Amino acid sequence: MAQNILLIEDDLSICQLLVETLNGSGFEVLYALTGTEGVRLFEQGTFDLVLLDIMLPGKSGEEVLSFIRSRADTPVIILSAKGRVSTKVDFLKLGADDYITKPFDLSEVVARIEAQLRRCGLGN
Repeated sequence: MAQNILLIEDDLSICQLLVETLNGSGFEVLYALTGTEGVRLFEQGTFDLVLLDIMLPGKSGEEVLSFIRSRADTPVIILSAKGRVSTKVDFLKLGADDYITKPFDLSEVVARIEAQLRRCGLGN
């Protein structure tokens, strides 16, 4: 059974690239282009993992992460152009499970998703 991933990313071209790559890797992906839409989708669905940008219209990535952590232990991987170590540390302390800096290699994103799912007993 395919794992369900929620992608919350405001850049449509990055969304399309990730959706295509992740679908090709056997994942089911639903995406939101705003933090507000991402929260709504998270409330309505069941997801095995969330890929979350932090600079979003509507609710910020920090607000979305706090919302998710208040309701679930779903693994969250941050995708961000912000590469400062302090930003990475802050989000990991807020409850993110991993942090990937843009630009990223698609094979690394897939590998990190698979690693998180394995830790949760959902991967191979």
